[in-house]
Amino acid sequence: MKIIESFKRNPTTYILYLILIVVIVIIVGIVFLPSIFYDQWIWKHYWGPVVADASGASAFYNGVEAHEGYTIISELTYGIILIIALFAIYKLLKRLKIDVNWKFALALMPYILFGPISRVLEDTGYFNEPLVYWFISPLIYLQIAVYAIFFLLLGYYIEKNYKKLNLTVNKIIFIGGLIFLIPSLYLISIWIIGYQWNNTTGIRFDIFLIVISIVFLIVGLVYLIAYIFKNSEKFVVYKNPLNLAMISGHLIDGLTSFISIKDPFLMGLQYYEKHPASNFLLDIWGPLFPIVKFILIIVVIYVFDILYKDELKNHLTFVNLIKIGILILGFSPGLRDLLRVTMGV
Repeated sequence: MKIIESFKRNPTTYILYLILIVVIVIIVGIVFLPSIFYDQWIWKHYWGPVVADASGASAFYNGVEAHEGYTIISELTYGIILIIALFAIYKLLKRLKIDVNWKFALALMPYILFGPISRVLEDTGYFNEPLVYWFISPLIYLQIAVYAIFFLLLGYYIEKNYKKLNLTVNKIIFIGGLIFLIPSLYLISIWIIGYQWNNTTGIRFDIFLIVISIVFLIVGLVYLIAYIFKNSEKFVVYKNPLNLAMISGHLIDGLTSFISIKDPFLMGLQYYEKHPASNFLLDIWGPLFPIVKFILIIVVIYVFDILYKDELKNHLTFVNLIKIGILILGFSPGLRDLLRVTMGV
């Protein structure tokens, strides 16, 4: 009981101890049992897929084959890491007393866009080894997190010590993100208008327009229903911009996966799904994947903003941080896939 009470008082310390123990176990395992800890675990499920993604083919190390994409083990691991990272970021934001709301989400938008756009640049073969590895997930997300946290701390310092500049944390974060986003947008633009440095199957604006139009229609209907029943607490929450952004991001992901993999319009597309869970739903029935994603986000919003509204009213920073995380998990892979199909890579 004393341990539980101690953990409740200072969970961060215990989490750090746990991470340290895991790191030590992994290091010892790699040194004394490399065939099990590195070859069959780290290589096969984490590093090997990154190498395979960069080369565009299966990768081998000591006879162990690794494929591009994710395994169930890697997805579970990255999920745990994401939870820990969200908790750490939450503690940081709470300590700095930074409001996590729609304005904060907008400030992060350049980073959210930079992730999938830079991934598409990697798909075009723009980067060479070893730099290419930094633009493959999950390393690209680690890279972006470092940039965002750096400009967040810089913005906090400037806002606190140079008030005459009239620069807020959100402004500094946004400006910092533009430093990385603008060059990437430029490269994407020149590819689309015809200056291509690698092979392409052709520019497909038709798919881009189809996906964006369907997303706009569905999100518009959600907003319209919420507006009509704006006096009802159970509907008005779906007018919230952050909630609508979550719906949009996951619709882009679901619809792009369905259209590019199942090719319902017979456009000759040949893509495949990396995630086992997504692939399972697509195999059952193509439209089931975007439908399930849409329903899940609707349920998530209901749980956060209606079902447990009173219990969570003092934890809005954490709730909105989770929402931003959910937005990124849908929007980033969705935009990357949409741009890949659009650019023909």
